[in-house]
Amino acid sequence: MNNDAKTMVSSEGLERLIASRRTVKPADFDGRKPDRELLRHCLEVARMAPNHHRTEPTYFYLLGRRQIKEVAQVNAERVAGENPTEYTLKRAMRKEKEWSESPGLLVITCHTNLGSELVRSKPAVVDEDYATSCCITQNLLLLLHNHGIATKWSTAPVWEDKRFEEIVGLRHGEPDERVVALVFLGYVENNPNVRPFRPIGEILIDGADCE
Repeated sequence: MNNDAKTMVSSEGLERLIASRRTVKPADFDGRKPDRELLRHCLEVARMAPNHHRTEPTYFYLLGRRQIKEVAQVNAERVAGENPTEYTLKRAMRKEKEWSESPGLLVITCHTNLGSELVRSKPAVVDEDYATSCCITQNLLLLLHNHGIATKWSTAPVWEDKRFEEIVGLRHGEPDERVVALVFLGYVENNPNVRPFRPIGEILIDGADCE
């Protein structure tokens, strides 16, 4: 494919970046810690996603080592369950080790003031804000991938535990703040192979025949 002279980056480079980024489990990280200044820079760029009404709903919590271990412990208790079995206990122990040893963990949240005049007049803002936060998260994962930092976007419901709020330091008095992603960060020697996807013809409904 030929590059358009007006493109800011090469089409091939951008396409390769998007197509090659894959989820990497924290257990596969090699222990090297991503530079926090680099992470801050990537966050600064990633948050410049489309944002209807300019609500800027997204917040970031870059956890320290103690916080990561405490979140891992809470998640392990959740995985084990109230009446743990041999299977759930083993799974909980594995998850706790995997999470607690992750070189980095970033919690991304979305806050929409449900009592605001904007939301009362336009309820769709709630979904639009969440969509913005998801776009920002994807932007971030691609930026990090470009710097060789592997990631896992987790939606594990550990955030439902009240202790999670205390550990992470979610802004008290903000009940309308919801967790969008737990992003585990680290380096790996080899990125996973790109998995096959369904043919585009199976998911594209092209209206060209209706013209």
